[in-house]
Amino acid sequence: MKNAIGICSAYLIFAMSAGCGNSGPEIATVTGHVTLDGKPLPGAQILFVPDKGRPSVAKADEDGDYELDYVDGMMGAIPGMCRVEITTFAPAGINEQGEATPAVKEMIPKVYNQETTLQFDVKAKTANIANFDLDSKGAVAEPPSE
Repeated sequence: MKNAIGICSAYLIFAMSAGCGNSGPEIATVTGHVTLDGKPLPGAQILFVPDKGRPSVAKADEDGDYELDYVDGMMGAIPGMCRVEITTFAPAGINEQGEATPAVKEMIPKVYNQETTLQFDVKAKTANIANFDLDSKGAVAEPPSE
């Protein structure tokens, strides 16, 4: 009897652990470069929004390069067609060191953020490269009112 209970317990533990691990959706890496009028756009915030599921975000470095972050260090985005929004706007706030940070004005026309026409098809099991060469011509979105 004890042996049967031990075998059943071991089987139950094995069956439960079989479903553990990376239980989230499939994620594909996405890196790229963003420019405005041919110049790197440091600090740009890039958002990939899939039809279904959680968006992925990135912030461009000093050279305009970025890598999308899905959640908790899982780098990439959900495969499929994504709406892409790129912005430079950031509200005033407090940084990780507890210091006040000033607001950053929007420099990018709203056709790339609030009224975006940008899309990118993230391919599964592929190292996707999504470069965006933006043009400063066009109406810039007004900052949100407080």
